[in-house]
Amino acid sequence: MDKRLRLLKNFILISIPLFMIILLAFFTPMYYMTEEYVLWRQEKDYVNQNVGSYANYTKPDTIPLPKAGSPVETLIIGDSRAKSSIIPKQLKPDGDIYNIGIGGATSIEMYYAAGNYIKSYGAPKEALIIFAPYHLCDIDNWDQTLFNNYLTVGEISQVYKEAYRYKDEEILRKGYLTEELSFRLRLPTKYIAQMYDARLTGFFSRNKERYGSVADELGYCEFGKDPGNDGVNYEVHHEYFDSSPLVLHYYDKLLKLLTENGVKVKILQAPINEASSKAIHTAFVNGYEEFLSEIKEKYSDIYIMTELPVYENGYFGDNNHLNRSGAEKYTDWLKNMLY
Repeated sequence: MDKRLRLLKNFILISIPLFMIILLAFFTPMYYMTEEYVLWRQEKDYVNQNVGSYANYTKPDTIPLPKAGSPVETLIIGDSRAKSSIIPKQLKPDGDIYNIGIGGATSIEMYYAAGNYIKSYGAPKEALIIFAPYHLCDIDNWDQTLFNNYLTVGEISQVYKEAYRYKDEEILRKGYLTEELSFRLRLPTKYIAQMYDARLTGFFSRNKERYGSVADELGYCEFGKDPGNDGVNYEVHHEYFDSSPLVLHYYDKLLKLLTENGVKVKILQAPINEASSKAIHTAFVNGYEEFLSEIKEKYSDIYIMTELPVYENGYFGDNNHLNRSGAEKYTDWLKNMLY
């Protein structure tokens, strides 16, 4: 009996710190997660009208969340190129605009983001959509979607259903359900390394500052801060436009959602640097332009920019994203072209 009691006591002593780690992982992600998580969290709070969280992490003078039934006039949708290419306050100084782009997102995440925005506030007057062309081919950041617990259980169940339909091996990889559950419960096996880096709670001040700065910029942030970059972008690595059927399906769902809600859609292209323009495969560009032509045939009222603008290397903060100077140049050009 004494041996059994000792074993039970030891088990309890071991379980208590493990249980505490699980609780910390589940309830305090802002204290230990990456800065990338902060961008996903901030956007998710915004589109879902999470007033409490938004107020807790933003600056006192930040424009508050819109009220239900009062959507912004212009909603920017897309991936990191959308988030880093358009400066909302410069495009519309009155602040009637927001950038809900997310680094690494595809049309999958943005379909649910736009849907949640409309449920929370109503439909915007217009949507400016920017995705890197390669993001119509690759689901290269699905781990981020899982790691950041971006989608709800219901939403991710729909994604799995559609992935089965299109036989998407990236989404339906081996052990995907176990993986999803581990991330959903924030088990230590998935987050202990990140918690160790943060010494459990060491990143809170940094993450709160990051959250507040992005909210203050109405969703804009830089992804690269080099004073210039001559590296080639991700599109260069595609010999042809090998699009993902699942991503194209969700792209169509996104356009249908917006147009059915009376949103005026404008599909834009973020600039690429000179180095990439010289190296990108012609077959890839032709395939992408053909894809855009098909969209125009189906959605005749949508404005579509087909040409990829080319900017000098000095306007890029890394090989894929404009730096602040590049974003200012591009935003100014958009303002003159669109308004």
